[in-house]
Amino acid sequence: MEIKRIKILIPLLIFAGSLCSAQFNTLMPVQPKKENQEYKKIIETQNEENESIVKKSKKPWIKIFNSPRKSDLKNEIDSLKILIKDLSAKSGEKKSGYQKMKDSLLALSMDRLKDREMIQSKKNSSLTKYDLVEEPEGEIASKIVMPVKNKITITSSYGTRTHPIFGTRKMHNGIDLKASYENVYSVMDGIVTAAGWDPKGGGNYIKVRHFNRFETSYLHLSEMYYRPGERVSAGYVIGRSGNSGNSTGPHLHFSVKEFGQNINPAHFLNDLIKVNNLIATYNEK
Repeated sequence: MEIKRIKILIPLLIFAGSLCSAQFNTLMPVQPKKENQEYKKIIETQNEENESIVKKSKKPWIKIFNSPRKSDLKNEIDSLKILIKDLSAKSGEKKSGYQKMKDSLLALSMDRLKDREMIQSKKNSSLTKYDLVEEPEGEIASKIVMPVKNKITITSSYGTRTHPIFGTRKMHNGIDLKASYENVYSVMDGIVTAAGWDPKGGGNYIKVRHFNRFETSYLHLSEMYYRPGERVSAGYVIGRSGNSGNSTGPHLHFSVKEFGQNINPAHFLNDLIKVNNLIATYNEK
């Protein structure tokens, strides 16, 4: 009996499965077809609405691209013109302010110049005026000065003598003047021809040429103030006396050459004094 029931149930089950599969197969493709149709209807309605909007508008590209209208452009141009006028007015104010500042500075400088001129005129009015000094005509018209300020005192004369250090008889081509670390002056106008260290025992020295005729030398200096090629005038401090080189104490060795030949410096200084006195007498007359 059970076998017979099974044989009867198997075809029933197969039939039922076929019904289910047939129902599933018929229902599945139906719903997508409905959805596609509804989607197509929605798209078609939207297209119709867009076409109607475009047909109603005279210039549809204005709304599509948001292009400005003529009235909007005119308003913008007017506003730009107003802005340009304001900027030009401000720049004009800046220029006028700059010009005012420039004018005020110019006026201030002119006032200061006038004040200086007034002060200078007052100073000039308070000063005493002098006549020009008439210099005598002649070969030697410049001022004449002694090599040292104090009284000329010769400690060692010109000529052959016994050397105070070596003890030998030797020609002394100048004169030694008493001068203890004091200023040394150029006796006349001239040009410095040499300055430096004398390896023969003269120590620090300076030589000055005068009128292409005389050359004066100043030895045993402690300081030198001029170099070769520099011009000096009578009375210029050219150095300071000292004790450099072969020397037993501070003094000034003073020597003179005329046309390259040694002469007695004492005679030279005496001639300078005589010329100076003659010039002074001439000026008094």
